[in-house]
Amino acid sequence: MKKLFFILTLNTYIALLSTKALAFDCSQIQTIPSIEFSTSYGKLRYDTTKNNQQITAIAKTYGISEKGLFAAGLATINVNFEVSINTLGKIYGENNICVIPTNINIYIGYSDPVIYISKNLAKNSCKYNVVLRHEQTHHQINKNALEYFLPLFHDAIKKIITSVKPINVNTAEEIDLATTELTQTYNRKISPLIEVFKNELLIEQSKLDNHENYQHEEEICKN
Repeated sequence: MKKLFFILTLNTYIALLSTKALAFDCSQIQTIPSIEFSTSYGKLRYDTTKNNQQITAIAKTYGISEKGLFAAGLATINVNFEVSINTLGKIYGENNICVIPTNINIYIGYSDPVIYISKNLAKNSCKYNVVLRHEQTHHQINKNALEYFLPLFHDAIKKIITSVKPINVNTAEEIDLATTELTQTYNRKISPLIEVFKNELLIEQSKLDNHENYQHEEEICKN
């Protein structure tokens, strides 16, 4: 009886070893997916239908505070970031599929850039033109900042993708879930770069919105 128990135990142990031998760790696969990078500056539009109070209210929703004459104008924009990926399900052994990212599509850009000029300002007046130029400069800063950061984004993202490994799944039905998980991982790793960009953008914009520059621009119409 003891001999039979020993044989059964040994056979079970051998079976477990065989199962483990068939398992494959997908993270061992060395793969570098291709990157498709896209961007947009958005289509600038002008809005002259609102008064100073309405423009100030819009500015508050963006965390912007213009002073003096420049409360009659506002430049707004949205920073957009999107990630989508294509994957391949590759079978290794029995009941073991590796979900491998093959292509990553990344969009970083702007949407809905708007310049608001108060309807309280007479069109083509000195004050109107000064405010218009001030807000146009804000959007030029936006454009220059994105142009500067795009190659930095690309270099950083090329390094990030090497740290994301393929995922093990047991069935073909799980491939979509694994693809979603991989997409979320890329999004989580890239998002801090976008926050750095937003902060740097605010710093650059603050160089235009300061007391000294406000005073200088307001003096233009006095002269």
